[in-house]
Amino acid sequence: MARIRELVDIAIDEDPRAPCLWVPTEHWEDFLEAVDRVPNLIGAVIYRNKTIREGPPYSDITTRSPDHR
Repeated sequence: MARIRELVDIAIDEDPRAPCLWVPTEHWEDFLEAVDRVPNLIGAVIYRNKTIREGPPYSDITTRSPDHR
């Protein structure tokens, strides 16, 4: 559980100017528990001044939209 939070922290530190971050769906609940937050009405969580969203399954923790091609 703490591992996903560490990975999100690393991703934020590596790209501090990115406004958003996507966490793979299989890690989403663990992330929410680790940061003791619940998603807002649009399904996002604000953590360390970033908008964190649930991404597609088996994806990377990324600052690029999963829809980006």
